[in-house]
Amino acid sequence: MQLKSLMLTSIILSLSLPLLAEVPEKGAVEVYVRGDYAGAVKLLEPKYRSEKITIQECIILARAYLHLERADDALAVLKSVLDIDRENPEANSLAGRILNEQGKHKQALEYLKQAWRLKRDSAIASTLGTCYYALGEFTKAKVYLEKALSEDIRDPRNSFILGKICLERDFGSLAEKNLLKAEEAGMASAELYLLLGRAYLLQRKYVGPILVRRLSELARAGDIVDDYVVLGGIEGASNQYRVCTRHCVLYEGYRLLQAEPDNIYARYLLARGWLAAGNKDLAAEHLSALLEREKSTLRITELQIQLNLARREYGSLERTLEAAAKAGLFDAQRTAESYYQVAMMLRVAGNQKEAIRLLSKAESYAPTWSPILRSLAGLHLGLGHRSEARGYYTRLVELFPDAADIDKLRNRLRVLEEQTRTER
Repeated sequence: MQLKSLMLTSIILSLSLPLLAEVPEKGAVEVYVRGDYAGAVKLLEPKYRSEKITIQECIILARAYLHLERADDALAVLKSVLDIDRENPEANSLAGRILNEQGKHKQALEYLKQAWRLKRDSAIASTLGTCYYALGEFTKAKVYLEKALSEDIRDPRNSFILGKICLERDFGSLAEKNLLKAEEAGMASAELYLLLGRAYLLQRKYVGPILVRRLSELARAGDIVDDYVVLGGIEGASNQYRVCTRHCVLYEGYRLLQAEPDNIYARYLLARGWLAAGNKDLAAEHLSALLEREKSTLRITELQIQLNLARREYGSLERTLEAAAKAGLFDAQRTAESYYQVAMMLRVAGNQKEAIRLLSKAESYAPTWSPILRSLAGLHLGLGHRSEARGYYTRLVELFPDAADIDKLRNRLRVLEEQTRTER
């Protein structure tokens, strides 16, 4: 009995009494503490209607309403409290929380700022932070969320929203740090895995550090074993596999896919991850699944180009680039750069004529871009096409008179012009 009495006294005092004379009757507190919120309402509603209720009984009634998902009734009671006692921190805090959850963020701020002025509490700071975040005021949101987090690391929502703010600003590393804190505090959701995937994309952490591990059971590429992603077996080594650690795009892609099998962003993460890991077949598998749900977008086009490059499928790549330019997904410079990249790969592979053809396409999109003109000049010269080479060197000298190697370009042009005169 003594312990029960002490517990009730503690609950009563925790309700931030403005006046000791307004201690609620123990019957209502006992019913509320037992979790019988409907019972607490039954006891307190008649007193509220007859205006024979204390301020703290009003707070208990409002809390009971909230547990019964009667937010509007709770808000009405809290406003009646604030009509009498505008300086009540708990009434301000609860009213602000309700309005924030209802999406009435500007109204919520009025109550929350008043609550914070009266009582510097981590819960109030947290709600203020989420409110400012919803209003797009990220700097203020960050200040209050960090205050809340410094006092109470147990609420994962604070670090979760901080992670979202970092992503809005393209701070991948800080986003990862905060989102992992949210996970450590107990958060587990598809949205968390998606945001972590985005954080790793910003940092280009497509695949974690690769290790060799002996596994007790047979595994295949894509299996998650002990927080590792299996990349593949090692030929000739029994039960030994190449794996990568968990902090990467590939790992979050699989977590997101497991949480939401129809999530197309999971397929995107997995396609990017497997491309980086060098598994072109698995990358193609996930890209194909993605194409069933999403077509003709910038990220799809970029993935297709990367896969075509990895597979050296130059014909498919050219068709992809033409479609992207026609659809307006790539501007002229981006299209030129893509053709140029493919042409350089062909040049290295020894296919100079095909490289010239694609560079000429690139030139049609960016006719004054120095890397294209230099490459065309060099390739034509190497193939003995002096007239074409002379034309490109002439353009280079005219377009880039301040180039660091202008003397070299002029000498090359002079030699070509002399050779042309000699041949005549």
